[in-house]
Amino acid sequence: MSDSTRRGFAGWQIAALAAAGVAGGLAVANTIARRSAGEARSVLSGERGRYAWTLGDVFYTVKGSGAPVVLIHGIYAGASSYEFRKVFDLLAGDYRVYALDLLGFGLSEKPPVTYTPILYQELIEDFVRQVVGGAEQPVVAIASTLGAAFTIRAVADRPGLFSRLVLIEPTGIEDLARGGETTGRRIWRAILRSPLLGEAIYNAIASRPSIRYFLEKQTYAQGYPVSDDIIDHYHAYAHQPGARYAPASFISGTLNTAVASAYAVLSLPILLCWGKDARFTPLEHARAFRQANPAAELRVFDCGALPQEEVPEEFAREVTTWLRATSPTGTQS
Repeated sequence: MSDSTRRGFAGWQIAALAAAGVAGGLAVANTIARRSAGEARSVLSGERGRYAWTLGDVFYTVKGSGAPVVLIHGIYAGASSYEFRKVFDLLAGDYRVYALDLLGFGLSEKPPVTYTPILYQELIEDFVRQVVGGAEQPVVAIASTLGAAFTIRAVADRPGLFSRLVLIEPTGIEDLARGGETTGRRIWRAILRSPLLGEAIYNAIASRPSIRYFLEKQTYAQGYPVSDDIIDHYHAYAHQPGARYAPASFISGTLNTAVASAYAVLSLPILLCWGKDARFTPLEHARAFRQANPAAELRVFDCGALPQEEVPEEFAREVTTWLRATSPTGTQS
């Protein structure tokens, strides 16, 4: 064997050992992240159930009596109905409130499928029709950010299922409006879904420091107290088996969806709720939603991106007052 051949074999061996070392390091880091995740549990009080949907079981909590209200959370790592924890009981005092964890999030199943806007649109429609009974009594939907965009699509597709719509900083007109597959998006999503590198990247995105930064700098108003309990909750939900698949679709842009045309034709009463200091979906975006459907009303809260969490009593009071005012009979419904 020549010297050059020996050097070639040695180079490949070194590269192979280096690759094995990197893979081993990633595997160890991923294992540590999984073991440090903590227990994922619901903090909502009420009756808990599971809806056996086509692609996996969907966890939900229901409480109260009266006209049905469905709470639909936003899309981000660690997302769940937890974001409605402070208004769930307040609303349940007057309504029968359903809070679901969307497929791929919270305590719902997290199958390794490609998550798309049509998937969530169909899930919302089926949940409202089969679990809440929207075919017999149209429901009020209260939906947040990208979850609101999916809800707009569902309402446009099945208007008879819904009576009124409360949208918390919806997306789809000014931002996150470009959906569809591209080569770059498919590659990025494939990387994030991969067992070693993808999990390691996701673990970095969903680490405790990253979650704290996202909440303090992107979500809550400046100075809002972000406790370790809040961080621990989001971290636990973000690190359940399969928890990276749905965020991988979000991060890669697969869940982006345009709603301008669907939103413009909605004829049911609409209430837009916006945090004055929202950064990811700033208040000026509300103008486009008002222009697209002038009948929509707007409420602005002195908070960041989550009025239902930062000013829950005010949020519940404004929403309840509006629901009573827009009831077909002028009474609570």
